[in-house]
Amino acid sequence: MSKLIRLEALETFKEELSAKKPELVLQVLNLLENLKAKTQDEKMVRISAELSAILNDEKNYEKIKNARDLNELLELIEEMNEANIMLKIYPSESLRSSFPRLAQESFL
Repeated sequence: MSKLIRLEALETFKEELSAKKPELVLQVLNLLENLKAKTQDEKMVRISAELSAILNDEKNYEKIKNARDLNELLELIEEMNEANIMLKIYPSESLRSSFPRLAQESFL
């Protein structure tokens, strides 16, 4: 395979990788992080069809919003995950740096 073809294939792979939706767990954490924001200047949260289906039920939204910690949140998501989407678990330090408000409240 020529170098040019390999570079094109690598570029296509990078584009596909960056276009992938964030994992369900990260989407929920992003939602909670924005809900905890003190200001209204925060960006809107983008959610996938899978998370949207979960949040369509007001009870599910309230349960997620009121989760006390990450373990409880993961249990709730697993319970509500009717599509049986595989959940990826991330290292605690990575989550703490990505979601400082949740880390500050000892959620993570």
